[in-house]
Amino acid sequence: MRSSKVIILFLFVLAGPALADRGRDYIQVQEVTMSLQDGDAVFDVKFSLDTFAKIYVLALGTKYIEPELMDLFSDFDNVTVRKSGPNMAVLVSKGAGDFRSGYYLYDSRDLGYQVPKLTVVYPGRLSRTFYQVSATPSVFSEA
Repeated sequence: MRSSKVIILFLFVLAGPALADRGRDYIQVQEVTMSLQDGDAVFDVKFSLDTFAKIYVLALGTKYIEPELMDLFSDFDNVTVRKSGPNMAVLVSKGAGDFRSGYYLYDSRDLGYQVPKLTVVYPGRLSRTFYQVSATPSVFSEA
C-alpha cells in the first residue's frame, strides 16, 4: 500500500512541469469579482480546472496554481493570495487605489488574459458587470 502511494506521488511530481508546459490550458477563469475596499482591490476568482489538474490540486493542494492566478493580476502591485481552493481563489492588491480629494481612484489595469465576466463591487454594495474584458475599468469610490 505504501509503495502505491509513493508511485502516485512520484507521478504527480513529474506531472507538475508538464502542467506548466501546457500554459493556461488547464485553468479556465469563469468570473472575477473586484471589490473596492479602502484603497485595496479584492479579487474573488471563480475558475475550473481540467480533470488532470483537478486531481493534482486535490492530491497536492493549490500552491501550484496560485502563480497562474497571480499572473492574471500581474499589472497590479502588492498582490497576495488570501485564500485558494480547487475552483475559487481570493487575491488582494494592497494600495490598488490612489487616494485623492476624498476618493480612491483605481486606474484601468491589464489582466493577464481575457475574462468572460468581471463584476466591480463598490463599497455601498452597488455593482457593475463587464463581459469579455482583458483589463479592469477605471473606477473610483468614496473614501
